[in-house]
Amino acid sequence: MPAPIRLALAAALVAAIAPQPARACSVCACGDPLLAASEAPAMAGALRLTVDAEWLRVRAASDAGPGLTDRLTQQTLRLGAVWSPADRLNLALAVPLTQKTMATVGAGPAAPVSDELGLGDVDVGVRWFPFTSADLGARRAQALGLSLGTSLPTGPRKATLDEHGQLGTGAFGPYAGLLYRYGQGDLAAVASLTGRVRTLNADGYRYGGALLWTVQGEWDVHPRVSVALGLDGREAWADRAAGADVADTGGLVLAAAPAVSVNVAPGLFASLRGQLPVFTRLRGAQSVDPTMTLGLQWQAF
Repeated sequence: MPAPIRLALAAALVAAIAPQPARACSVCACGDPLLAASEAPAMAGALRLTVDAEWLRVRAASDAGPGLTDRLTQQTLRLGAVWSPADRLNLALAVPLTQKTMATVGAGPAAPVSDELGLGDVDVGVRWFPFTSADLGARRAQALGLSLGTSLPTGPRKATLDEHGQLGTGAFGPYAGLLYRYGQGDLAAVASLTGRVRTLNADGYRYGGALLWTVQGEWDVHPRVSVALGLDGREAWADRAAGADVADTGGLVLAAAPAVSVNVAPGLFASLRGQLPVFTRLRGAQSVDPTMTLGLQWQAF
């Protein structure tokens, strides 16, 4: 059975990481950037198309005054494609269409700051599986994957907006990682570790690098239904501007990640996944709400 969608849009907030008044996004994204798109090797010529809708909200201390908080609500529709030009090789493309609404709260009604809608930073990646092993009689399989990719500075930017309200980061975000999957019968386990760095944008702002990891167990409870429970993590370094660390950026987030995937038609899968923060150690005044993602994946060969 094809692997279900589990981490659609783990890197959806790559396009919006932490600037001055509201900075919590530098710790939002958890897990492997390519886990949903290319978690398992495929045969040459395989094609997968995905559509994912995500909702997320973060908060951070505001520079507008004491006791005020900047709140960002982000809704993203991410269109993705994964193609395998050769056995064990997956090429992935993700195009985010994002709405970001930022408001200052804490003294009376929320005061709108910005409301942007448009293209975010496109993400491209490749995953190669140098090692695979399968025993059909024992229903056992395992695979080790190496990943490389980057976000591209495709999202528009406006001089009147602070960094956090921008649709694009104005910088590249290259990453590299490892993934291991082991399956036995109706059960499977996945573990991944990824490191990401950031380049300096034209405004002299550099988003903090990060380590991302995922540990996840899966169970095919029915020929058409799979459930999963994972622990996603992110340790982010502080952002940098004018040669100094930016306050209220970076830190640690650990999130429980329950998921369910249903094979609704031949080659078509629907999924629902959450990231529920269970532990945070953030720098300064920041908070991260749960993230919810609803996805569809169609597989063609």
